[in-house]
Amino acid sequence: MLAVVPAFFAPLQSLLSFLPQIAIALAAAATAIFRPQVYRWAWHQARAHKVVALVLLGLTLGGSAAAVAWGRQRTTPPPPPTPEERRDGWWTFRGDVGRTGGDRSEIPGAASPLWKFRESIDRASFASSPAVWAGRVYVGCDNCVLSCFSTDGGADPLWVFPARYPVFSSPVVADGRVYFGEGLHHNTDAKLYCADAVTGKKLWEFRTSSHVECAPTVVGGKCWFSAGDDGLYCLDAATGEKIWQAKGMHLDCSPLLAEGLLVVGAGYGETGVGAYDATDGTRKWFTKLPASCWGPPALGPRGAIVGIGNGNFRDAAADPKAEVLCLSLDGGGIAWRYPLRDAVLAAATVWDNRVYLGNRSGDMICLDASTGTLVWRQNCGNAVLSSAAVAGRQVIYGCQGGHIHAVRADNGVEEWTYSASWDAVNSAAFTSSPAVAAGRLFIGCDNFYFYCFGRK
Repeated sequence: MLAVVPAFFAPLQSLLSFLPQIAIALAAAATAIFRPQVYRWAWHQARAHKVVALVLLGLTLGGSAAAVAWGRQRTTPPPPPTPEERRDGWWTFRGDVGRTGGDRSEIPGAASPLWKFRESIDRASFASSPAVWAGRVYVGCDNCVLSCFSTDGGADPLWVFPARYPVFSSPVVADGRVYFGEGLHHNTDAKLYCADAVTGKKLWEFRTSSHVECAPTVVGGKCWFSAGDDGLYCLDAATGEKIWQAKGMHLDCSPLLAEGLLVVGAGYGETGVGAYDATDGTRKWFTKLPASCWGPPALGPRGAIVGIGNGNFRDAAADPKAEVLCLSLDGGGIAWRYPLRDAVLAAATVWDNRVYLGNRSGDMICLDASTGTLVWRQNCGNAVLSSAAVAGRQVIYGCQGGHIHAVRADNGVEEWTYSASWDAVNSAAFTSSPAVAAGRLFIGCDNFYFYCFGRK
């Protein structure tokens, strides 16, 4: 049954979104043409010939669905990936160890939506952060699917992959395969999936006894990922066979691969940051910290950079404890630390010896990556719970107030903003982190929309 879902999912979304307009148009046309006597005659005929009437109704709705799908599925699929694209990929959270969110290409002028997709059936949020690869963009949704879109536009996905639980995990792409997890904290048998990145065909799945909220890291034929109470896994990236498992800690964030270590934060139980040998899973060091580390570590010039804080995505703490730290890869010692006003729940973005990081207070800050010295601070007025992306000379991020902000990377001055509240029927908060590729920006929103921004 699930095998037919991808083929019908997008046309069904389209039909449901257009059915009210179709019905109104047909009613208006009929009212203009026919007299009341004709309607009475048609009603009596339908009651007398129920089977024929049902067949005609089915043909009408089917034709409407086909027409809508035909009109909305005209996007040409991207060309096959090149050998270079297959080799490079988007192999870890945010695309690289600096968590910069893409190719850092400039988005000229004030960006506006080039296309957007609305999840109409389940009215579910896009909290997953997208990955971009070979003319395709992948994003998870709370309606338990991973969608693949063409970066050039089109109102419908190229394909969707049905999972069993919400897909909060951000996807990664390596060697022509897309990897992603499923589940939230209350799920206890979530899976990590691997599918063909071009066709969406499932290649393998791996069941855990907990949840897979994080993006995996895939390098050199190995796939590492955190799985809640299960700790840290290493799988064969081609087959999904388990190589090792490191138990003992509850881990939820994507591991940073650096100098043969997997550096990962802990938010439950003993809070802090640990480092594991990437070959066999042996824990090399653990640095205990005073608050939870939810955001994946980013690599800076002096070590792993992480933000910490109490509270969660839904609730702020009564007495916030928050800071950003740099930990040496050689032993986990603290190279520098900087206090913050409220919790960090996302990854820092490290680029050109600068650290960009938002927090629940609404601050977006820029620090010197070598010393931790403050370069600038700007407050957008709403909590920032997701990571920023680098786009040319701009840093772009979303906030819980439903705005996307583009600020100058050197001084934090805002250059443009976009409000998603125009599209909202509920919250327009941005939990998803933006991705940048070829001068376009991709981001999901809690208002059921997935956006592509660029210069029109």
